[in-house]
Amino acid sequence: MPLVGATLAIAVASAKAGAFLAPPGHGEIITATSFSDTTRAFDDNGRLLPVPTYQKFALGTYVEYGLTDAITLVAEPGVDLVHQPTPQMPPPVAAGTDFGARVGLVNFGDTILSLQGLAHIPFAAASHQAALFDQERASAVDLRLLLGHGFAIGTMPGFLDVETSHTWQGDGLPDEWHADITVGLRPQPRLLIMLASFMTVAGHPSAAYATWTSSYWSWLKLQPSLVYDLTLQWSIELGFFATIIGQDAGRELGPMTAFWYRF
Repeated sequence: MPLVGATLAIAVASAKAGAFLAPPGHGEIITATSFSDTTRAFDDNGRLLPVPTYQKFALGTYVEYGLTDAITLVAEPGVDLVHQPTPQMPPPVAAGTDFGARVGLVNFGDTILSLQGLAHIPFAAASHQAALFDQERASAVDLRLLLGHGFAIGTMPGFLDVETSHTWQGDGLPDEWHADITVGLRPQPRLLIMLASFMTVAGHPSAAYATWTSSYWSWLKLQPSLVYDLTLQWSIELGFFATIIGQDAGRELGPMTAFWYRF
């Protein structure tokens, strides 16, 4: 799974969605932080059970740049700081970056279909606690299909973004499927209200991976947030996220904030 892309690459300030392309020579930079603190995890039957206290602080940046009318370049560096006081404690720092491009396939009216490919390069060792708490992983390649639709409710512009992707992971980690949906609406010219959902399903690991953890896990996270335009170039986003259902997965919940810069 991309380190920060599923959270950050979900909207642009003009009330459009991740499927839309940046104009040539223009783009945006979104830097986000989040903090999660939990003592619960979902077992293989989806029931919440107590686990040692887990804390994670994440810092990531999403950058996109319009290379041509049909191609937008994307980069997503990020770092996680993790604390879990157990003998099998994951690395205290996990860092990596995604890079690639989004290509427009079909554009009809207010609807666009795009294809995005990202490669992930880790800068720290992969964690064998990755499955439980979505920790940074090994090298990976993600191929994503994105559908964006702009609409209006009265005088309020909005968007719907529906994305699905498959991630091929190295180091014997199982591949993942992702399904993400984001809805955004502007009740005022400077205010954007968003509700995003992120679903991940993983399975079919190699024999070596299956020796120390489950061969299957899944989770669904919700993230409501508000984006306020401070100026034409700068915006601030405030929200929170929570894992509402899962299987062999940690229940993460906490606040997030981001600063957006458009150029």
